[in-house]
Amino acid sequence: MGPGPSIAPVLDARPAPAPPPGPGPRWRLRRGSLLAVIVAVGLLGTTVAVAATQDRDPAQPAATGTTGPETTAPAPGPAASLPTDPPDGVAGIGTNPSLAPSSSPSATPGAGFVPFPAPRTTLPGASIHLLNGESFADGLARSDRTYGPLRMVRVFYPGLPPAWSGSRADVADRTVVVSFKAPPAEVAAGKHDARLATWFASIPRDHDVYWSYFHEPENDVESGNYTTAQFRAAWRRIAGLADRARNPQLRATLILMCWTLNPNSGRSFTDYYPGGDVVDVLGWDCYNSGGKFNRYTDPAKVFGPMISKSKALGKPWGLAETGSVRIAGDSGTGRAAWIRSMSSYLNDQRPVWVAYYDYQVSGGDFRLTDDPSRDAWRAWCSAPR
Repeated sequence: MGPGPSIAPVLDARPAPAPPPGPGPRWRLRRGSLLAVIVAVGLLGTTVAVAATQDRDPAQPAATGTTGPETTAPAPGPAASLPTDPPDGVAGIGTNPSLAPSSSPSATPGAGFVPFPAPRTTLPGASIHLLNGESFADGLARSDRTYGPLRMVRVFYPGLPPAWSGSRADVADRTVVVSFKAPPAEVAAGKHDARLATWFASIPRDHDVYWSYFHEPENDVESGNYTTAQFRAAWRRIAGLADRARNPQLRATLILMCWTLNPNSGRSFTDYYPGGDVVDVLGWDCYNSGGKFNRYTDPAKVFGPMISKSKALGKPWGLAETGSVRIAGDSGTGRAAWIRSMSSYLNDQRPVWVAYYDYQVSGGDFRLTDDPSRDAWRAWCSAPR
């Protein structure tokens, strides 16, 4: 979901070091290698290649908007400011997830569970909603039991990332998509270089980490918090800091709204694109935009534009957020059918990962609280590769 429109400065007492050098030859080669693989696959007549994902079942896991391409613009989230203290790992979406109690789902499939009909080609996962009093580790373990298990995890930080060890991204202990925020002017000025360089250097090398600076920047730009030029400059600087770590598991991931590709948005993708030399993967936030019209939209219509854009740029891509509210009068079977249709469609397109947005926010309740919907997502997550 989109971030709120206001940003407070992030305090950081460290002096700003000199600007980071550009990517070294090895990192230019890595991004070039991803492109070469994609081109080679394209010549074979297949879809966009998956970028070096690691697919493993954690044996003992530690144990936790945007519209699709329709014609109505998404409503901006409420005002929110970045914290002045280091974040503690609370989800950093613009509209805060509800922590109200919800029914705890069964750890086993429902009676009508239908397995996914084809081999899984990607890493389906989710963000993690927490029940009252539940730790992130407990919520993750519950989600693993429910979905059998998650193949990747989406983590949000509302400000600069906390120390890796013991953080939500660390607890996830598998492929993770992790986003963080800081005012672009401060980033471009080097104010947070030391902290971010230390964070990147601390990230382990045993699984893929898709990092993203300021996911969904569009609403903030339109609210006047910063310009697209400032966003691009900050993004490039952070990419240079990440490259210093010389960690081949780090993937620079730009996350934008699918709505941005809709001509009715009045936006230009190019304004937000910091450049193919610093972006490894494109992440997209796409939802069943038909929910506001009390229908489930054909997945090809929801996801087609962002897939086409990713292919045109020669970039691997994934869904950092997706989902649907349950429309009025639906017991869950309708949403379950949409999830299965979406899963089948996306499985054929071979994204890097797909994260279900398992939250309740002011824009709607996307949680999979009914058996049919839950089983539909479990079918894809639990399918063999």
